[in-house]
Amino acid sequence: MRLVILLTVLSAALAAPQPASAQRAGGAQPPAPTNLKVLAPNTDMPFTMQLFDEALGVQCTYCHVQGDLASDANPKKDIARKMIGIVRQIDGSFPSSTGVFPAGYHEVDCTTCHRGSVKPETEAAREFYNRGESLGGPAPQVTAAVNLKVLPPGTQVHGGGVMHEFRNALHVDCSFCHGGGRPFEAEANPRKDIARNMILLVRQINTNFPGMGVFPNGPQAVTCWTCHRGDPHPTGINNKDYGPPKGAQ
Repeated sequence: MRLVILLTVLSAALAAPQPASAQRAGGAQPPAPTNLKVLAPNTDMPFTMQLFDEALGVQCTYCHVQGDLASDANPKKDIARKMIGIVRQIDGSFPSSTGVFPAGYHEVDCTTCHRGSVKPETEAAREFYNRGESLGGPAPQVTAAVNLKVLPPGTQVHGGGVMHEFRNALHVDCSFCHGGGRPFEAEANPRKDIARNMILLVRQINTNFPGMGVFPNGPQAVTCWTCHRGDPHPTGINNKDYGPPKGAQ
């Protein structure tokens, strides 16, 4: 009887799914990655590389040489390293960010800007209309800019211009940063200073790309729309809804 029980237990153990590491030949661990220049040696490479692939909508060979992942022959690999550096640079603008990317939590990452495309978008797909405008009310009046602290003098702001870009990018109206009923130059709403810091951040990011202007003037590799896509809180790795695991309901 004891022999029957032992054989039954042994059969069940053999039939059970084995860990991926045990299924490799001899149960050996995958070889340690080599030629790491910006990533830490303990980085979870499969998880991180899959993140990059998903963020840009590409396969491994977009940045790597087929059959030789350590090779630097593909110039896109160095571009990827620079992009990792940009994410880390952006972290300095957000006290909520923790760890060194790709570890930790980050308000802005590859997913935020790329959204499944190699080339990030810079212009909103459509105009934003608040409730009053949708009901046929007038658009904001064109008024002279006052109390400018980071925008160049003479910048067209209200009633079009750069404020219109902000509205389209975040899908908010003027009250979001200015406060309804207050003069535009008022400083009571703390989001106004946040907006100024974001203007400076856009400029900082664009310095990484040759030939770009100083936001909001000139060509831009990155704009407010690039990250926000109609949401005041941009999507990133940690706040994107990926849905349940495959096969789960």
